[in-house]
Amino acid sequence: MNALAAVVKELVGLFVDDEGLALSILGVVAVAFVTAFGLHAPSLVTGAVVVLGCAAALAVSALRGRR
Repeated sequence: MNALAAVVKELVGLFVDDEGLALSILGVVAVAFVTAFGLHAPSLVTGAVVVLGCAAALAVSALRGRR
């Protein structure tokens, strides 16, 4: 039971530790969802949205952490 509690604590810590990055990635996923299913864009475009959006979110988070 202690191992399960430790795993859950670590998973929660991933989102609580850097909530800005987690929210940014959720935003990227939402935009990709709308791109794929709302606009019926090709999978190449949707993939580019995910890759570039996550890279941008990570870069912004790293720059914020640097300050």
